Amino acid sequence: MTTTIPNKTNSVVVLAQTNVDHPTTLVGAAISALTKRSVELWLYHGYREAAADDNPGKFKVQTRPDPGDGIINEHWQTFAEYVAKGTTPSDEALDANEDPGDTLIALTLTASFAPEDEIYFANATEENAEWSEIITVVTDTSIEIMDGLTNAQALGTVVFNDASRFKCAFDLNANESYRVVWSHEGAVGANGAVLVLAITHDSDDNS
Repeated sequence: MTTTIPNKTNSVVVLAQTNVDHPTTLVGAAISALTKRSVELWLYHGYREAAADDNPGKFKVQTRPDPGDGIINEHWQTFAEYVAKGTTPSDEALDANEDPGDTLIALTLTASFAPEDEIYFANATEENAEWSEIITVVTDTSIEIMDGLTNAQALGTVVFNDASRFKCAFDLNANESYRVVWSHEGAVGANGAVLVLAITHDSDDNS
C-alpha cells in the first residue's frame, strides 16, 4: 500500500503585519509558484480608528502566467477579492495588563461588543497586535476570547470590533507567481492593519 505524504512550506509571509492608513494601496511582492502545487491564504484585517469606513478596503488575490524570471508585470490578474467590514468600528481600552494565554479580558465598557465579534488588539508595537473572537461578554466587566492571547497586551491597549479574517485556497500548477494587494481608496475610510500568511503544497513523497 502506497502512503502519500505532502511536503509543505508553512508561515509564508505574503503581506507582513502592517499598519495601513487610509487612503493607500499596498502591493505585495511576487512569490514564485514554479515549484508549488497549491496555496492556502489566511488574510487578516483589523481597525485602528473608530471612524466611518464608508469605502472599505479589500484584499485582491492575484496571479500571472509568465516565465520564472518574473519580469513581465502587465499580466497580473485579480481572481478573488475579500472586502473588510466597512462599518464605523467601536473601541475600548483595556483596564488591566493582559498576559500571553489570557482569555478573560478586563473592559469597563462592553456595550459595543457581542459574542462572535471578530476583534483586533491594536498594540502600540505593530507586530504585537493581534486578532481574536469573543465568546462571551460580562456587561461592563470583561470579554472572554476563544483562544489565549499570543502577546502581552498592556493596560490602555485599544480593542476594536469589526475585524475580518478570511481564508482561500487555489491551485498553482498553471501559475508562475502570486501576490496579494491591499487596496483602500475612496473619500472616506478608517485606518487599520493587515496581515496575509500562506501555506504551500510543494510536492509529495510516496512510500
